[in-house]
Amino acid sequence: MKIFLLSSIFIIGILLISRNLFYSAKKNLFKDQAAWSGKDIKIKYNSSREVSESKGNDNYLEIIANESKLYLEGQSKIKENETK
Repeated sequence: MKIFLLSSIFIIGILLISRNLFYSAKKNLFKDQAAWSGKDIKIKYNSSREVSESKGNDNYLEIIANESKLYLEGQSKIKENETK
């Protein structure tokens, strides 16, 4: 009887500790996701050229590539101005 009581207390203790560790790991894993959820990420362009508005039949990969090119060109101009 003592063995059964000690083993059940031991098993319950392990389950409680593992549950707390699981919740702690879950909380830390999704901490950054909760901070970013519901927020729009806006990129400011330092270029004089305008990015074309998307239309229903546009190629979205091409639009992303063009926007990335404009952004990188603007960043390289900023770096050039900082080094002068």
